Amino acid sequence: MKILLIGNFAPPFEEENLHNITLFNRLVEDGHKCSAINVSKNPSTDSRFINPGSDAGYLLTLIRLGRKQDVIHFSTKGYLRVGLLKMMLSIFVAKVTGAKSVITFYSEFFSILGQMRSPFGGTQTLFTSFYLADRIIFSDKDTFEVATMYRKRPNFELLPSFIHVPENMPQGDSSLSGRLKDKKNVIVFMNVTQSAFISEILRELLAASDLSEDTAIVISSSGEAVASSMKIPDNLIFIDQDDLHSALTAFSSADIILRPLTCDGEMFFEKFTVSAKKVLHAGNNVFFPNGLVFIKEGTAAALCADMVRSMLSSGGPLTGSYSQDPYDSIKAIYG
Repeated sequence: MKILLIGNFAPPFEEENLHNITLFNRLVEDGHKCSAINVSKNPSTDSRFINPGSDAGYLLTLIRLGRKQDVIHFSTKGYLRVGLLKMMLSIFVAKVTGAKSVITFYSEFFSILGQMRSPFGGTQTLFTSFYLADRIIFSDKDTFEVATMYRKRPNFELLPSFIHVPENMPQGDSSLSGRLKDKKNVIVFMNVTQSAFISEILRELLAASDLSEDTAIVISSSGEAVASSMKIPDNLIFIDQDDLHSALTAFSSADIILRPLTCDGEMFFEKFTVSAKKVLHAGNNVFFPNGLVFIKEGTAAALCADMVRSMLSSGGPLTGSYSQDPYDSIKAIYG
């Protein structure tokens, strides 16, 4: 089967682009012929993924590749208006060429509060897209329920977002998995910048006297920050935010993941919001069933750090409810 994937395939890495990349890899491993267009403003460093470079370049690339596909699958968090227009273009090209059009909406705070509720922005675009697309996948129940205000349609699917971590994955830094292996808890801070709210929460968490030595804190940041990690405690680990293998290794061990809000590779509201997600491991897949969004009001970093520590001991959904591999469901949707 010939499949065109469109979405964020570029660093810095988090759930959205890691899902896209691992889906691409699994399809290729199964013998499908896959192409991928990166819609992030950040260029992908992987030569397998095409960087159009501009909106016009995206349109030309979509038309050139779309003529040869059985499936065109666009993935987004649905916040940027330009991104929604690109999504609708992918549906139109699929209709013209006879390909099956599939859309995935990832979970994000503004997925249910942004363009989906904007009468002047994305409403008409979404309504048209929901009507024309062959299948629309929602990665969480909240976004799914908001989408039903456009009428619940038979082409809607509720399928959890996941990241597949292969057992034989090559390690960019072989010491990372060893340092995380015996830790009771692992907290991962993704894409940390000095001025962001996530840095304030990190500082409060590190200052806490009750943080166990069995808890590792992984910080994904720039190369300069990694270089400064030579004189730090053993339970504090820096990784490069552009290192795919280290990101997958961190996710495969994580209990909680914190990061700024993003859409299609672009950060939003990083000075006063942070996403915190509880991680569920089932087989070789990583799921994100529960989470919170912290919105800063006053000096809230210490309060948020307390909530992160509480999340470590809180229960989650039973693993059995995620025993089915979502990849099999995606293949069934493709037909």
